[in-house]
Amino acid sequence: MKENRLKTKLQEGKVCLGTFGRLGPAAVEILGHTGWDFVVIDMEHGGFDIPHVEHLLRAARSAGITGLVRVPEPRSSYIMRALDAGAEGVQIPQVETGEQAEIVTKAARYYPEGNRGLCSFVRASGYRSIEPDVHISTSNQEVLTVVHMEGELAAKNADKLLDAPGLDVLFLGPWDLSQSLGVPGKTDHPKVIKVIEEVIELCQKKGKAVGTFITKPEDALKWAEKGVQYLMYSTDAGMLVQAAREKLKSMNEVLKTFNN
Repeated sequence: MKENRLKTKLQEGKVCLGTFGRLGPAAVEILGHTGWDFVVIDMEHGGFDIPHVEHLLRAARSAGITGLVRVPEPRSSYIMRALDAGAEGVQIPQVETGEQAEIVTKAARYYPEGNRGLCSFVRASGYRSIEPDVHISTSNQEVLTVVHMEGELAAKNADKLLDAPGLDVLFLGPWDLSQSLGVPGKTDHPKVIKVIEEVIELCQKKGKAVGTFITKPEDALKWAEKGVQYLMYSTDAGMLVQAAREKLKSMNEVLKTFNN
């Protein structure tokens, strides 16, 4: 596996910007060509299966953007298949306990660091063009493992989640967290902010990178100043909607004398 530039930047303490991919290969290429650090192909809320994922990862590689996959649920087989397809990392939702976190992080790495299923004839190993020993060692070194903390129970277990071997980033999901705290959709509610800030502080003490999701570009600075390095903004579909709406509004303003 080649160097994971996203992982390297996080280890250097840099802030990285990404989004969820829910449209298709062309959108992934556009994100790469416009300079985004990473795209997370979304199998949890998107309509992708593994053949789709492979095409999206090819697009990511061609456009020079790090391609990760958010698997549908915290199941070892999903993690293995995403990585075998060539993902440079996995983002794993619905993790609530330290035991769960250890299971999924080990599923992302080969022995002796984990128990990822080993097959040397997969896309990730160049269909056997890369020697197994090289594939095993470089994958263990370069794969980025991101665990979601999305609920009140997970927040209470944050200390144990962070102790999972191989966990690189703890991702704080404000939307699901708001729901579990009884304020669904209110991601700026004091209850939600308090939990997120407490977990960020814990991550810093443990020396782990922390990520979160934002819907407003101005929030990037707010969270970066608090120590968040792995920032996800909107989705490719959401950005298309936003840009389309803004351009249409601008043109309607120009043409208003014709349409009144």
